[in-house]
Amino acid sequence: MKFGARPKEIWHCASELNKKHGRLYTQINRLMLLDHIWKRLVGDKERFWNLLAVQNGCLLVSVKLSVARNELIGCRQNLVKEINKHFDKPWIKKIEIVNDLGASNE
Repeated sequence: MKFGARPKEIWHCASELNKKHGRLYTQINRLMLLDHIWKRLVGDKERFWNLLAVQNGCLLVSVKLSVARNELIGCRQNLVKEINKHFDKPWIKKIEIVNDLGASNE
């Protein structure tokens, strides 16, 4: 479509947009929102806590230092609550800590 041309369809409400996009589009939006929320919640600690993946409601986080790992263990329940506030249904059930080698610690 050229700049200034009339669109083929005119949308009247946001629900019409949802019908046009599939499940992949929704998942990508959720992941982008999760990344933004994570950065705002953890702030400077993001240097030590890296998001790796979401698997079956479990947020996998890589931790670089043992001190940062202990701090994440202490506040992960609050992080889960704060993250889920931004979604329609609770999405994240728990945060699992993974060391840099990929082996699970929890």
